[in-house]
Order: sequence, then structure tokens, then C-alpha cells
Amino acid sequence: MKKYFFTGFVTLLPLALTVIIAAWLFNLFTAPLAGFTETMILTYEKKLGLSLEHRETLVFFLSRVLALILLLAIILFMGFCGQRFLSHIFIKIPQRLFARIPLVGAIFRLSNDLTKAIFSEDKKTFKETILLPFPHSEALTIGFVTGNTPEMFNQGPIKTDLVIFVPTAPHPISGYVLFAPKNIIHHVDVSVEDAFKFLISCGVLHPGETPPKTKDS
Repeated sequence: MKKYFFTGFVTLLPLALTVIIAAWLFNLFTAPLAGFTETMILTYEKKLGLSLEHRETLVFFLSRVLALILLLAIILFMGFCGQRFLSHIFIKIPQRLFARIPLVGAIFRLSNDLTKAIFSEDKKTFKETILLPFPHSEALTIGFVTGNTPEMFNQGPIKTDLVIFVPTAPHPISGYVLFAPKNIIHHVDVSVEDAFKFLISCGVLHPGETPPKTKDS
């Protein structure tokens, strides 16, 4: 029983986490438009020949699906405008207005710069996986090279060459930003994706290895 329970748990856990994360993202992106789409569904209920009285769950689901479709249409439209002649009207002017609002402007500029840096097609956010001494000289940790040290941060007594992001585990979206010279880092033949898998699994899933089988072969 213990063996079967563990096998079932290991099999079900990835599916459950995938569903939970997908549902959270679905609600996150559709919630702002859900009220509008729900009102639209109820308004056109009779015209469409629908009977949605006492079917709150169905109305909720349909409104969220319609909100997702509407959101995708808006994203495509904004992307089209961003590539065409109307980009100045639809993209740049609203960005300038947001940037001028106190407090909101700082958040907008930060999120805008981060989005462009992460999703830029011209360069990768993490260029290389490396090892470096951290938190002391007797230990090594995984780091990701993000670029060269900016000159304004290279005015101290120690000259550095690289900007390195040192993530935490098992949630590697947080961590430390370090400035380090090239001579203390160690290059490793591990992809960024495999390194993230290693961190998320807390060192259980090694780079290049396949997940362990849950049944006896």
C-alpha cells in the first residue's frame, strides 16, 4: 500500500501542479475583463436563445473563456499596431502618460524595462551557467552570467568583469545580483534550462538525467 501510494502521489503531483498554475494564470489574466464579458453574455442571453438562469457556474466559465479570447485579440491588435504606423498613437503616447504619473510611472518604467530585457529577441537574459565561490571561499554555487559590469558600478577598490545572478532554491526567481571578476568563476557545460531544473528539484534531478521511474521495470 505504501509503495502504491507513493507511486500514485509522484504521478499525480506534476499534473496537479500544472493544473493549479494554469488555473491561476487563467484567472489572473481574465479577471480584469471577466466583469465586462459576463455582462455582455447576460445582455445577449435572450438574443442568442440561451437560458442561463440559475447557472452561475456556466456563466462564470463562459465569461472567463470569452475574456481570454478578448485578451488575446487585444494583444494581437496591440502587437500589430506596435509593428505598423499607428505605434506612436497606440503605444508610445500611453506609455508617456503612464510614465508621468507619480509612483505609477516608476512601477511602469521598471516593468517596461524588465519586460524588454527578458523577452528581447536580440539577446538572452542568462548567457551562461557558471559556478562561483558563494557564500564563502570554501563553497561553490550555481550562477548565471547576465552581462558585463557597468562602468558606474566598477569604481570601487575591486575591479569586476561580470554581472552574475545567483538564484535560490527551490524558487529560483529570487536570489542575489553579484559583481565578480572572471578569474574566480568556473565554466560548466550545463544549459540554463537544466540548471533551473536542478535548482527547482533542490539538487535531486541532475543535468542530463531523465526523471526516475516510479514503477519497477
